[in-house]
Amino acid sequence: MKKTIKTRLSAGTILATLFVTLPAGATSLLGPEAAAIMADPSDSAKAVEADTRKAPAPDTVDLAALYYYARNGEAERVEAETRRLELKYPGFMPPADLYAPDAGDHVDETTLWQLYERDDYAGIEQEISRIAASHVGWEPSEDFVSKLERRKLRFAMTQANEAKDFVTVIRLGAKLDPAQETEIDLLWMMLDAYRANEMQEALTAVYRSILFRTPEKAFSDELVLTTLQKAMEDIPAADLREAIRVLSADPELALSMRSLNLDLMRREMGDFASGVAGAPQPGPEAIAAVRTVAESAQAPEDLALMGWYMLKIEQPDQAANFFQRMLQNKATPEAVRGMALSFSHQSKDEEAYAFVTEHLDMLAGQDAFLLDQLSFPFKGEGKTDIDERVVTRYSEAIQKTESSDHARLIAWYAYNSRQFEPARGWFAKAFEWKAEADSLKGLALTLTRLGEKKTLANLREQHGDAYQTVFAELKSVAEPRERAGKSVSAPAGVQAGYLSRLQKKDYGGCVAELRRLEARTALRPDAQVAKGWCLLGLNHLAEARQAFTAGLAGGGGKADDAAYGLGLTLLRANLTDDAEALLMQHSLTPLRDRELRAELLWQRARAAFDRKQYRVTLEALNTRLQIMPEPVGISQMRGWSHYHLGNLAQSRAIFAQLNQVMADPANSRGIAAINERMGIN
Repeated sequence: MKKTIKTRLSAGTILATLFVTLPAGATSLLGPEAAAIMADPSDSAKAVEADTRKAPAPDTVDLAALYYYARNGEAERVEAETRRLELKYPGFMPPADLYAPDAGDHVDETTLWQLYERDDYAGIEQEISRIAASHVGWEPSEDFVSKLERRKLRFAMTQANEAKDFVTVIRLGAKLDPAQETEIDLLWMMLDAYRANEMQEALTAVYRSILFRTPEKAFSDELVLTTLQKAMEDIPAADLREAIRVLSADPELALSMRSLNLDLMRREMGDFASGVAGAPQPGPEAIAAVRTVAESAQAPEDLALMGWYMLKIEQPDQAANFFQRMLQNKATPEAVRGMALSFSHQSKDEEAYAFVTEHLDMLAGQDAFLLDQLSFPFKGEGKTDIDERVVTRYSEAIQKTESSDHARLIAWYAYNSRQFEPARGWFAKAFEWKAEADSLKGLALTLTRLGEKKTLANLREQHGDAYQTVFAELKSVAEPRERAGKSVSAPAGVQAGYLSRLQKKDYGGCVAELRRLEARTALRPDAQVAKGWCLLGLNHLAEARQAFTAGLAGGGGKADDAAYGLGLTLLRANLTDDAEALLMQHSLTPLRDRELRAELLWQRARAAFDRKQYRVTLEALNTRLQIMPEPVGISQMRGWSHYHLGNLAQSRAIFAQLNQVMADPANSRGIAAINERMGIN
């Protein structure tokens, strides 16, 4: 639906007064930018008027596509291109000779546009080289170049989004300006990518850029409504309700948004049930509405929502009813978790444990949940027999979450059943993950039972001053009695969850796991380094720099990794001086040192080339060549530097040699330019 300027801008005075409390890590949807955009209709009108007065006329490059479409009889595209030019150049009128036989640029770009429509980008490069060779000094029209780059971007983003390669979507999407973007599906791709990587601040900023726009750039009501439906998953309910209130200044949009009322009630219940900071308890109307839908439609999402809500208000018997209905339809990890917690909230821990063990196979990836549920028999409570699968799965969950508390629990279980070797391993892990007296005491006692006097002496020498009481109590502790216990294995080297995610390039999940771990205890240096790599993967350079710096300061076996990661982060941020200082202060492996120095020299060469300092460029490239082979792109820069310095024979030799190695249109263009300058036909 088309909106008038008056209608859409009338929300400005409301928007400027809004302040919304959000959970930690979230960013208000109604930020100051939105208020600034919508606050003053008169300023917006003045700006449009000023732009109209000073708008320049299109040149021949701008008109190239218009002539092309006219020449091919594509009336709809002529109209679309005319509208584009009218927006870019207010007052624009189509040229009188638009349909003249010889109108427009004499270089026919028809073949380029045909390849463009087929997304044949390699073919476009070859065709550009062919046309350039036939028309000395010709360059593709600005319109074609800009549209080509745009189409390449869309093509690459769409492919990455379909492959769920969200890191690539984020990297490509950095070229977009969300506040100016007109193709909303690209912004929706960005939303999916930010959500997958738990980038709440960036996610909220994109939502804001879609919903709050000046009238001439506003999306249709239908697209705004769809975006709000997406936001139900991502934006806190209180913020959404205020956003809807502001947007309701448009009566037509307000009517459309009534359909969101039930979804908003669901989100309010979900925020309260999950403990979102500042989320109020939903009113009776919302509870009744969601309950009615859950009981009538039996949709798993609504049944789960009611179940979690009932757990939150400490009515576990009712919660169990909703989760049981889910299970009757289909057993899912969420239904199993909810049912087990319903038992636990009723102090039926043994029933909860038994229920979880029955459904253990479907709880892959639920390590944090399994820790508490599977720990029940290891606490010595009841006479529950421990299945071997439980011991294995519990051990894996401990290692994946690096839980020192549960490592210590299984260690005492092993110690008390006189399984001293595995006890030793688990106590050592517990103390490594979090230095606590009880873990050290268990380790020292285990070494005593094993007769490891030398190792115990080393342990006392290392920690005796800080934990004097622990070592003083050793002599008074009696040996454990003979007690049967299920066989426990020593820690098997199962990777922590964040390391597995790092290897899979699930950088958002990696950072989320590390932040959960960091909430329990300070990260070790190696975990800080892993955090740095994950943040670098998300291109969060400032945070990655902090993590690598912390890992480097902590020392240990990851110092080389930390310095290397920090160096890459500095270079990606173009902080070449800081990177050089790092290389002077820290020793890296020879290969990593050469790699960082090569990248540093390449950045300096590129910066000098941009400043037209071609001799400085060649000096940096020559130094780089001494430590690392030169790829084609860098050799091309070398060739162009010689060209600009007048070393035409040397430049031509470089491009000719590159052309023998790989057929690249850029090499052909270089040779053609040199031949023209040297007068060679």
